[in-house]
Amino acid sequence: MAPELPYMDGEVPLSVTAVTKQLQPDLYPNVDDEAEIILNYQHAVAIVQASWNWPFAVKQMDVYGRTGYAKAIDSEQIEVRTANESESKIMKLPTLVAPYDDPLHYLAAVLNGENEEGDSLSSLKNNVTVSEILDAARQSAQTGKTVDLPLAK
Repeated sequence: MAPELPYMDGEVPLSVTAVTKQLQPDLYPNVDDEAEIILNYQHAVAIVQASWNWPFAVKQMDVYGRTGYAKAIDSEQIEVRTANESESKIMKLPTLVAPYDDPLHYLAAVLNGENEEGDSLSSLKNNVTVSEILDAARQSAQTGKTVDLPLAK
């Protein structure tokens, strides 16, 4: 069974607003290297900060809710604090087992019929949604306007 992946339960954002900028034209002469993307959902807002401009790989996510927060520190640790706690706790995450431990193991398992993709973050359905969000972000950055989803087909 795949690990729980509750990110918005596959909900598509209502709109996407994005700003991009080129901060290092000498390194990235033909592309923007910084982006801020705001995803507006019915009951939430997500802010994505993407960059090729950072001095090292940053893979983190912070989730804030009405009763607390969770912050991914890295692939092995998460910081959690709830409203009734005075301090946060660092929790060690369980080690992922094959085929979920590696993208290529996962792909091989799906291709070999050993695993169904379901609604996981690796699913075709989820990746189509991600592509639509990125296309809307590209359009928003180019026009300076918010783009509503779903995009017109």
